[in-house]
Amino acid sequence: MFKKTKPSLLIFSGWAHGIDAIQPMENMLIEQFDVQLLTGAQVLASRHLPETDYIVTGSMGGLLALELLPKSCKKLVLISSTAKFCTGGGYDCGTPERILKRMILQLKRNPNAVLQDFFRNVHYPNKYHTSGSVIEPLDSLVSGLEYLLRSDVREKVPSIGIPVLLMHGTADRIIPPSAAEWLHAHLPNSRLKLFENDGHALPAHRLDEVVDEILYFLQRR
Repeated sequence: MFKKTKPSLLIFSGWAHGIDAIQPMENMLIEQFDVQLLTGAQVLASRHLPETDYIVTGSMGGLLALELLPKSCKKLVLISSTAKFCTGGGYDCGTPERILKRMILQLKRNPNAVLQDFFRNVHYPNKYHTSGSVIEPLDSLVSGLEYLLRSDVREKVPSIGIPVLLMHGTADRIIPPSAAEWLHAHLPNSRLKLFENDGHALPAHRLDEVVDEILYFLQRR
């Protein structure tokens, strides 16, 4: 008898997050799926996503997934994501460009301070203590911010016909929940789950609920 293969699942992280940030999701999904992990920095550097049945990602990863979506992908899960990171061009659901430009300049002077401030906002309203050390090469952090400055996949969004699950915290300080509502309004086949009074780092603080939503979405016909 042939052993039944599990569906493939790609999980990749967002800006300034390593494999350790997505490892807990893998640990909870590995029995049901053949899981592959990548960092957002790896995907950005390669400008390629491997063929896979399903993708789970968020933040900068959400933009990369929408832009580079492989034809094999049957369902997509976007956590704390957006179609355009910065405001402008008729889009108000983002961050002013000046903030990212200032971060790029400050990264070159004091990267640890920039990351500590970033992670405080990522984990708000929960408390989070950074280790005080840069977790990625400086060049890749700057490249990520430069990508966020120019990224805009709004034109592609209406052509993505596969089912998409959107999860977003209503207290997100990095990407406002209105960005998820914009995606929900423009994607042909989407479901929006809002987490009241939660922030950007949903998998870090609501892991069980996030994984339950992922399992229900990916396993239903």
